[in-house]
Amino acid sequence: MLKSRALALTAVALVLSVSGCAKNNPGATVWTGAVSSHAQAVCWSQDAAVTPTDCAKALVNGAADNKHIPTLEVIPYQTVGISVDPQVAENGWYVAIGGQRFNDQAITGTYFRFTFPNYSVPAAGLDMQIIAQGKGNVTRGIWIYKLLPQK
Repeated sequence: MLKSRALALTAVALVLSVSGCAKNNPGATVWTGAVSSHAQAVCWSQDAAVTPTDCAKALVNGAADNKHIPTLEVIPYQTVGISVDPQVAENGWYVAIGGQRFNDQAITGTYFRFTFPNYSVPAAGLDMQIIAQGKGNVTRGIWIYKLLPQK
């Protein structure tokens, strides 16, 4: 009886220790002016491609109330900086604003900055996605930020 209890407690401790080691999705920080916002990937895969189906539920849940989507106010000609965790940069990443890919070449460093283009940001804002690539140029992870016009 004592042996089975000890075995059960050991099993519970092992399960708790393994679940305690679960890694968070990698992060990305976006800044402009004196304001920055850090978020973890909406969806992330350590070693496989992320499909739209895999991400859809997380994206819909986050977009439903906009509370989980970080926001930043931007103005034309203002510098926007993005910093990603090293594991994001391993295979490259790129930025898409309003559904349009912003950079032609994949970024392989952990930092990227650009001057926000000279166009009016709608009152509802623009979605900015940071998309991490995996091996074979598949999507490995996605972050979403809402860029709003500066008030």
